[in-house]
Parts: sequence; structure tokens; C-alpha cells
Amino acid sequence: MTNTMHINFYFRPSTVDDTIGSIYVQVTINKERVVLGAVTSVSGLRLPKVMMIKAKHWDAKEQRVRRVSDQALVINKAIGKCEEKLNKLYAQHEGFDITMNGRQLKLLFFGETRVRPTLPLLMDAFIKDRTDKRGNENTIATYQFKFRPFTAFLTKFNYLNLPAEEFTPELLENYKTYLMVDRKNSDRTADKSRQVVKTILLWAAGTGLIKINPLLNTRIRVDKTPNLECLSQEEVQIVRSAPLMPQLRAIADCFIFACYTGLAYQDLKDLSPENLQVKEGKRCIVGNRNKTGTEYIVPVTPIVNELMVKYNGVKLPLPSNQRYNTYLKDIMFLLGIKKRITTHTARKTFADWCINEIMMSDEATIVAMGQKDPKELTPYRKIKSKRLISEFPKDLLME
Repeated sequence: MTNTMHINFYFRPSTVDDTIGSIYVQVTINKERVVLGAVTSVSGLRLPKVMMIKAKHWDAKEQRVRRVSDQALVINKAIGKCEEKLNKLYAQHEGFDITMNGRQLKLLFFGETRVRPTLPLLMDAFIKDRTDKRGNENTIATYQFKFRPFTAFLTKFNYLNLPAEEFTPELLENYKTYLMVDRKNSDRTADKSRQVVKTILLWAAGTGLIKINPLLNTRIRVDKTPNLECLSQEEVQIVRSAPLMPQLRAIADCFIFACYTGLAYQDLKDLSPENLQVKEGKRCIVGNRNKTGTEYIVPVTPIVNELMVKYNGVKLPLPSNQRYNTYLKDIMFLLGIKKRITTHTARKTFADWCINEIMMSDEATIVAMGQKDPKELTPYRKIKSKRLISEFPKDLLME
């Protein structure tokens, strides 16, 4: 059962004479009370807006007017009509497994012909759609993670029951303010979170769940300059040699392993002994990326081999992505490395190492990272002075 509903008819005394009054209908839907009005006014039977009866003629237990006059028959008919309409609405919502609130009930009761879903309902439907279509598990998990601050915003400002079609550009701007002030997000991060809201509404409009996309003409400009921040080799060595407690040491080892293999979190998690192969007489880690299916080939270097010996193979003690990121922040704080480090920083560090330290070509780096073309290397590629000087004609250089 998705909804709980209780209908109550009650006597409402006149403000002039409390011995007479009219009969009102009140509904409690999912613990939320809403008064619809006088039954003769809201029943749809074209009766006078208010029909008075004596207080003593109202039977609260039976929820009917005692049959002492023709007027009682008319009011009881209006009560029955209200019950019929409300029970029909309840049955419709149960049939579609849709949660109802007081605002929606009132709109539907007074003539709104369709259910207007809320944003939490759309988020649930979006995830279900992606799951049913067997979407990438990591992508689904990312959406679920990005929905959390939006749900917190809707909860804090009492927008949980707001129809999605009424989420205006002004509210979207308020969401950005909330992200930057309450959650300390950067301008770029806040805009990317706002894009998620646009994605939900665009999808909902495309599937017919909503008739109007309130953000259709809203433009969100996100700085697309790639974040090329990575660890220098000096910083990698600090992490590698730091005296850490066992739990943090294991996390640091996973990170170092990724810094010298370029493996993304899911690819690192999927490693098995079958991924250790010999290519051209040299041991390599070979596999296909979880995200794209593209093959990667990474030679086993001494640092990688050292960790493989320590952990008896390629299955390292990898925690969940969220816990991994949390521990990495702790490690960097302890070591005084003031950079925004995540699991993906290791992949960027690997690209930097390949291009600027061991002077690999773009073509070889692309193969090692499991990428399809040079464009995919752009978010990772930043030529540093060391590489520049090494390729500059030596006879043109001066001390």
C-alpha cells in the first residue's frame, strides 16, 4: 500500500449561532490533513455553497445528517458524492503506485485531470529506468550520489511535495546558493549539480511524466577547462614512504598502485590473476576498461611489482569508492599535501608520469590508459617544463 487515507465529515458551527452550521469534509492523506470545504460546495452537484443544519441533527458516528427533512437528504447525497470522488482518486493512485500528498489531492479533487509528480518521485523513476535498462552501475551510483544534496535542499526548504513542473529557474538559482553557502561547493561544482536537475526534468518531459519542462530555456554554463591537478613525483614518494597506520597504509598502497598503472577505481577493483600477462617477453597488466571496453596494456614496473609481492597478487584491499576518497583526504591532510585528491587523481598522476617523466608518446600513453583516440587524453595531458626542455634543441639552450 503506497498511501493511507482517512475521510472525515464534521459539523462546523456558524460564527453567528453555534447551534447551526454546515458539514465540511476533511481528508488525512499520509498523515497530512487537508480541508476541502463544505460538502454542498465541493461535491459537484450544483447545490448552494452552504446549507445549514441544526447541530443536534448531525450524527458524527454515522457521518450523516439525521433524516428529519428533505435538506438532510440533499446534504447526505453531497457527502456520498464526496466519498465517491475521494475513494476513486485513492484507487487510481494505488493502481499506479504513486505517493500522494495534500496539495496533489486537492488539485485532483477540484478538477486537475492528471497526477503531477514531485521531484523525489522523478528521481526514483529515473534511477529505476536506468536500472531496468541495465545501465552502467557506476553511472547509476553517481546519479544517486548527486541526488543527495538536491534531496537535502528540497527537504530543508519544504519543496518535497512541490510538483516538478513548478520548479522554476529562480528555485534552481536558490539551489546553487544553497550548494555554495551551506555545502561550501565551488561555483563549477554547484553548476554541475544544477545540470543534474536539468537532466532529470529533460528526461521526465521526454518520457511524458511531465507536460511542461520549467527549465527548458534555462542555460547553465559550466567551465569546461579540465582539472589537470595531479601529484608530483616528489609528492608520490612522500605518500609511498610515509609511516601510516595499517588501515591508511593499505589505502595509500592502492593509490600508489593506481598512480603507476593508471587504472580507474572500477578497473582496479575488477583486477584478477588473469589480467597478468606476458607481452613481448615482459610482464604486463592487460584488460578492458569497465567504462568503455577499450583494452589497456600497462607494463609491470618495480613499484607495481613491489606492491604485488606485498599483497600476493593484483587484488589489493580496495574499500568502497566513497570510503576510499574519505581516507585519501585524511592521508593528504596528515602529510601536508594541500591538493584536492580523489581516486581519479591517481589516473591523472599516471598520465603526467608517462608524458612528463618517462617521456612516453601520446600514442603509447593512450594505449596504456585504455583510451580510443588523442582527444580522450586532453583531460589528463599537460606538458611541463621538464618535457619541453628535453625536446628543445640543445644547441639553442643557455645555462
